[in-house]
Parts: sequence; structure tokens; C-alpha cells
Amino acid sequence: MTYQYTAYGLTISTPFACPALPTAPGEQIPDIIVQDGQIADSLGANAYTSPDDLWEAAPGKFLLRAGSHTGVFLAQDGRQVTIQRAPDAEEPILAFFLLDTLLAALLQQRGMIVLHANSAVTPAGAIAVSGVSGAGKSTTLAALLQRGCSMLADDITALQMNSAGQVLSIPGVPQMHLYEDSAVALGADITNMPRYPWKRMKASLPTRTVMYDKPAMLRALYLLETHPQDTLEIRPLTGVEKFTALQKCIYGPLLPEEHPAKFALFAAIMNQVLIYSVKRPENRWSLDELADNILGIQPNA
Repeated sequence: MTYQYTAYGLTISTPFACPALPTAPGEQIPDIIVQDGQIADSLGANAYTSPDDLWEAAPGKFLLRAGSHTGVFLAQDGRQVTIQRAPDAEEPILAFFLLDTLLAALLQQRGMIVLHANSAVTPAGAIAVSGVSGAGKSTTLAALLQRGCSMLADDITALQMNSAGQVLSIPGVPQMHLYEDSAVALGADITNMPRYPWKRMKASLPTRTVMYDKPAMLRALYLLETHPQDTLEIRPLTGVEKFTALQKCIYGPLLPEEHPAKFALFAAIMNQVLIYSVKRPENRWSLDELADNILGIQPNA
């Protein structure tokens, strides 16, 4: 049995259920086909390999070793994923890796620039929030949704250019992962929401009712980190700082061979998108303040 879903404007055919994804309307010609099969041990001597040997990358190929209880994945040419399952692999875990690391690799292969960032549509345009794990990306997204914004993506933000040369953020998977304490602080009811140990014990919240249904022009990117001071500091970046910050946000490996094809998109991002450094206090809840700042809400307004 196969299933057909949609995400990032693509139709995805899979041999197992992915409940987080919307079902594709009617029978579609899939853009991405996921299938079971045998995978070679390596991409070869010229492939780029991660220090922990968990993945290899070559032009048009990405090999992921997801563990002895999951299996091996191979993403190719932005169009195909082969899965060599472990004997005791569980399909929800396979679906998680497909919608996380493998989907990001496929989007990169299809010519998009993929950011490790959450994104939303605000009254002033689309914004993305990036940063290291635990910096508060998903919590900031949740705070924006509470204020009436619409969601574009959680964790994987894919960017492409339209025919007018505008940088667009593409709607992704309609779910959000929040640490339990953050979910409770934001008033979310997670009583019956699934917890995923491989997602650092985050709760998975469905977000279909607040999803934006079409690409949106990206206005700003916020690079989030914590610091020991008690103040929220937001600073616009320019020049080399701006380019360096953008590089930090890239999801997964972007190979040198892939740079020329994406030069125009990189240049458009640098010219069109405001990029901010954000330092929030590590010793107090300040994400409400950050969300209000992103939306241009003044204190006591």
C-alpha cells in the first residue's frame, strides 16, 4: 500500500503512513517517491562524510545512517528516497526521519536553500527564526501563532525565488514540536499529544488550522541565542556579518559543487531579507517580549 501526501508544494508518495502530512487531493503524479530497497554501504571515496559517520553527501545524493533500530536512507536528485529498513524498525520513526533530515536534503537537491529555522507570516510579511537547539525557535513561533500569525514551517524553512526574483518561504509540515515546559507556559493543552524521545522529549502539536497555504515573501530572519544579561538585545546585521549569519542557518551540508547553482538565490536573500542578531536572557522568560518586538508591538500599547 502507498500513501500520497503534500508538503512544501510537493506531492510525496510513501509506503507507510505519515499522519502529520495532509493527504494529496486525488491521484497525483508524485514529485518525490519513497520506496524500500537495498542501499550501498557508502557513496564512495569522494563523498563528504560527517565527523560522527552518520551521514555522507555527494552532488545529488545524501546517505543517512539512522541507527541499528531504524535503518539507512538514501535521498537522490530531489526525487527519490530509498529506505533499507532495520528488521525492528517502527514506521513512526521512519516517518520522523523522512520529514526531518531526508526532506531537508531533498529540498536542497531541488535547488532551494533550506534553513534550520521556523517561519511564520506576520501582518508585515513572512519572518524566520533560527538558532541553536534550545534557543527558543519553536517557542517563539508558538508565541507568534498565539498573536494571530500563520505558520509556514517548524524547524525546516525552505526558500526559493519566484519569476519576479522575490525570495519566498514555502509552507511545510503542519506540526510543531515544543518542549513541555514551553507548551505549558504558552497555555497549550498537550495532555493527549504524542511525545517523541528522538525529538528530545518534545510534544508534537498539529497546526493545520493555523497554516498559511501559499508561499510568502520573506521579510526578515532572526538569529536567536541566549546570553547571561537581563535584557533582550536585537541588532541588525550588515555586510560580512549578515552573510556569516545566513551560513549558520543552513540546514545540513551545502556542498561546494552546489554553490554556483544557488548563487542567485543567496544574492537575493542578502539583498531582500533583513537579518537580525537576537540575544535573549537565559535566566528569565522573554519570548513574549521577543514576539511583540517582531510584530512591532510597543510596551503598554
